[in-house]
Amino acid sequence: MKPFAFLNSKRRFTVLCICMAIIAVLVLLRLIWLQTVQADRLKQLTKSQLTADYTRGTPRGRIVDRDGEEMAVSIMTGSLYADPEKMQDEPDENNKKSAQRDVRRLSADLLAPVLKTDAQKLYSIFTGGGRFVWLKRTMEPKDVAQVQKIIKDNDLKGLHFLEESKRYYTKKRAAAQILGFIGTDDKGLSGLEYQLNDVLKGSETTYSRLHDAVGRQLLGLMINEPGHELQPKQEKLPTVYLTLDSKIQYVLEDAMDDAMARTKAKGAAAIIMDPYTGEILGMASRPTFDPNNFGKYSPDTWTNRAVSMIYEPGSVFKPIVGCMGLTEGIITPDTPIQDNGSIRVADRVIYNWDGEGMGTVPFSTVIKFSINTGMVQLGMKLGADRLISYAKKFGFGTPTGIELPGEEEGILYNPKDMYEPDVATMAIGQGVAVTPLQELRAICAIANGGELLQPYIIKKIVAADGTVIKEGKKTVVRNVITEQVARQMREMMEKVVSEGGGKPAAIKGYRIAGKTGTAEKLAAGGGYAAGQYIASFVGFVPADKPRYAMLVMLDTPQGAFYGSQVSAPIFRDTLQQILVAKGIQPVVSEGLPSFEEMNAVGQKDEKKPKQLPVLQRMPDGKIKLPDFKGLDMRNTIDLLEPYKLKLKPYGSGHAWQQKPPPGSEVLENTTVEVWFN
Repeated sequence: MKPFAFLNSKRRFTVLCICMAIIAVLVLLRLIWLQTVQADRLKQLTKSQLTADYTRGTPRGRIVDRDGEEMAVSIMTGSLYADPEKMQDEPDENNKKSAQRDVRRLSADLLAPVLKTDAQKLYSIFTGGGRFVWLKRTMEPKDVAQVQKIIKDNDLKGLHFLEESKRYYTKKRAAAQILGFIGTDDKGLSGLEYQLNDVLKGSETTYSRLHDAVGRQLLGLMINEPGHELQPKQEKLPTVYLTLDSKIQYVLEDAMDDAMARTKAKGAAAIIMDPYTGEILGMASRPTFDPNNFGKYSPDTWTNRAVSMIYEPGSVFKPIVGCMGLTEGIITPDTPIQDNGSIRVADRVIYNWDGEGMGTVPFSTVIKFSINTGMVQLGMKLGADRLISYAKKFGFGTPTGIELPGEEEGILYNPKDMYEPDVATMAIGQGVAVTPLQELRAICAIANGGELLQPYIIKKIVAADGTVIKEGKKTVVRNVITEQVARQMREMMEKVVSEGGGKPAAIKGYRIAGKTGTAEKLAAGGGYAAGQYIASFVGFVPADKPRYAMLVMLDTPQGAFYGSQVSAPIFRDTLQQILVAKGIQPVVSEGLPSFEEMNAVGQKDEKKPKQLPVLQRMPDGKIKLPDFKGLDMRNTIDLLEPYKLKLKPYGSGHAWQQKPPPGSEVLENTTVEVWFN
């Protein structure tokens, strides 16, 4: 043995003990560090690794009409998701010869019919890996129940539901652009759903859930687990009350569908408003969509043309200009106006709609028969500054302030940039761009005695606890004309319907005031589009004490295109149903149709004859005209439209004379003149 060998061994042992002591101290210090300094961070890390958070929202608030009839409601329903890693093959107890049951293939085959998708597509999802894949969001309750039964009966693993809110629009297409729609995240994307998203969106609560024994996440509350079946919940929700009347809205929607089918128009808008309060009682836009399935429709159908479309109004603007002249003392209803059929202003000649002159007539006749030459003379006397100033006073050129998104402000000239033909054309409703709502609001100022009102569509908003957080009310923006001027224009507009070009808007037994309008449509590249028109009618009833004001606008109707031909009958057919349904008594009740008869397309004396005459297309392509005698205006239009013939009507009632005469052969696009009596 070497000297000091024992000592060397003893020294090595000492060194080893020292090293072990140092390691023990370091471990102890590390434990102290983790248990004290790092304690909070490690607790959060542990929680995040062992739990998953799930946010559950309450149903979205309701939207109802003025009487509480539901238009948009939500319920809690199930959204199906898959955890592909849990969908493992397993022994098939029903088939002893087969070692494994293909869970993924079985799940795909069973679920595909319910989810209305391709089984192979589902199988690809199930074999693609991952821990969480949405299969279908916000399913119908009956489909949820069916899938739950499939999962239970077949003991399928890896398929679960989460609770989410589903929106239903109970009236389907009715008021679609007003209500709007929401996305899958319960966020409003258009209409009032977008505008009032913060009010309508339900509250959210976050839940946590532990992982399973092998560390697989169980995301959220699985409503197909025992004790967690989907149950309807009675929760207090915010409610938005609209000024809309569902019955009026229904009649209006039906009228718009009929108008689009008959006129083949590119688009349309109609509004019914209380002229004394500014409440919107009905509003419809075409083309339209079903917000329950908005993704199946073109985005163009989502546009609310009643507030977002700007167009040159044409002759429905003439009562506004007339009020300007009455207010300034330039004219009175009896002021004589010389009408020669046309008038030259600088380098432009402006004609009457029929090219004919009536000689010397009072200004009331200018309004009654929509005489362009008379309006041009008034416009030139007013001048650019006063025309624009009054137009702004009537609310043109600025949004009305209604609680709907996407409202346009319209277009007005800068008076400094106007030259004489601009002044002349603005006086007849061209060279100015308005929205349907702006035009109707201005006419309501005539109907109510001079008050320009702010239109509104929200009657009140009630919070979940019952507190009224907003309430709509009448708001007078300004007085634009005196009661005397308003009365004078109401009387002139009443004669438009009783004696003038607006006769097709007359409702038997009621006093109607209104104005027709036909304006050339602006082309995309500037100027006017050949053969394209905006046909409109605006008015109110009863004329002396208005209850309802209504505007109808048709964009590019095919065939007949005058406002008196296509828009005025819509005004009549819509309001005569509403008047009877609301119990508004006529001035003269004798011979007035019943409510059931009002639901027919036309009035009693306008029913189609049992047999209509037939137009013949000759071998050379010309069309042979029949005798239209005894037909009403609508029958005549229906006959001419398929042959691309245009109707130029005179008067109303039944045809008694025509030009060209019966038996004449004419080319397509020929204008046929027919006198009605």
